[in-house]
Amino acid sequence: MRFLKEFREKHMQSNLALAILSVIIAVFVWLIISLTQYPDSQKTIEHVPLSVDISGSVAASDGLQVTSSDVKEVTVELLGSKLQVGNLNNENLEAYIDADSVSSPGTRALTIKIKGPSNISYEVKSVKPEVANVVFDRIDTREFNVEAQVPNVSVVEGKAVDQSDITCDPAVVRITGPASQLDKIAKCYAVSNKELSLDSTIVVPSDELQLYTEDNALIDQSSLKFSNMSYNITIPVRTQKEVELFVSIIDAPENFDTSIIKFSLSADTVILASNNSKTEIPDRLDIGKVSLSDIKPGFSKTFQLSNRLEGTDYENMSNLEAVTVTFNEEDFSQKTIILDKSRINTSNEPDPANYKYEIKSPRIEVTVIGPEDVLAEVTAEDIIADVDLLNANITSDMFSWNAKFSCKYNNVWIATNSKVSVQRTGTSST
Repeated sequence: MRFLKEFREKHMQSNLALAILSVIIAVFVWLIISLTQYPDSQKTIEHVPLSVDISGSVAASDGLQVTSSDVKEVTVELLGSKLQVGNLNNENLEAYIDADSVSSPGTRALTIKIKGPSNISYEVKSVKPEVANVVFDRIDTREFNVEAQVPNVSVVEGKAVDQSDITCDPAVVRITGPASQLDKIAKCYAVSNKELSLDSTIVVPSDELQLYTEDNALIDQSSLKFSNMSYNITIPVRTQKEVELFVSIIDAPENFDTSIIKFSLSADTVILASNNSKTEIPDRLDIGKVSLSDIKPGFSKTFQLSNRLEGTDYENMSNLEAVTVTFNEEDFSQKTIILDKSRINTSNEPDPANYKYEIKSPRIEVTVIGPEDVLAEVTAEDIIADVDLLNANITSDMFSWNAKFSCKYNNVWIATNSKVSVQRTGTSST
């Protein structure tokens, strides 16, 4: 009592002191009443992180992993003792999902649960949002071929780059990620975006790796891991030229003017390229040979460029494989002439000292072609048939061999392939 009396005499003589003491007593009384009459309190905690760690769950034991979730954090309302829930916050609370009900890949709507320190008692009144849409998938590693893309590369005049010849090193990549994501990959490109104008072969590093679906849609790579992200791209540069096409006429008599025969080609030119710097690409390319005796009205023949270029250093850079050659017959006419055996000679007779050769065919019917005004003057006397027996395959004394024809006019030819019967007779010495 003496203490209170001394405290009152010393400190409680002013109105300010009395006011402060009143406040302290009021707070103390409110606290006593609050804790005894209203012991529980409700608390809202925001930004509680959602954990997608499923270690030890049924889903994890089946080889599944969480690849994405549409919820990152939640807001929690808790009920409990004021002294208890007052110690809870978004650092010692954790939101989590239960993956024990998941056994296959796919998207699942899972209820979000809350856990906190084990020494604090509380009741979870609500969680917002209550459900998370979680994507589960199996993680796999697969190998893909890598192709190159160089969209900003050009070449100087007379040079060319074939996209199919561009190579990558390394040529494959191993990609690890969700199986459903790997299933979408149809094409894998190492890309160099450098702007280059090339006149020779070059090696450039890649800038990025791009993945595409079968429909050429770009694939998001955020959930994927790559064995390698750096590639060397080799770009071969070739010499290239546009070349005129033509056909050669063979088996023509020496006096015949082959320039009078004109052909129409289904393609007049082709683009040729060569990787050999020492190979000179010609201005003109003969795609085949036509025998003069085969050329007549209606003549047409198709040549394959691949056959012509086989064994050469040239590569066909055009989308062209077959060329059809057609005889331009507008300025020519034809007529039939009969040659008797007096107009048929033999030449290069084998072993003439022991054998003599005689034409046995009495006549030959030939087709003569030329300008109409000239053709009107042509007779059998203007034509000679020669049976050249050099390299003839003679197995008996009576045999047949090809006849070649010539005409005194240099713009008229015989479109006939005819065999003539020849008899071989031994001389008296034989």
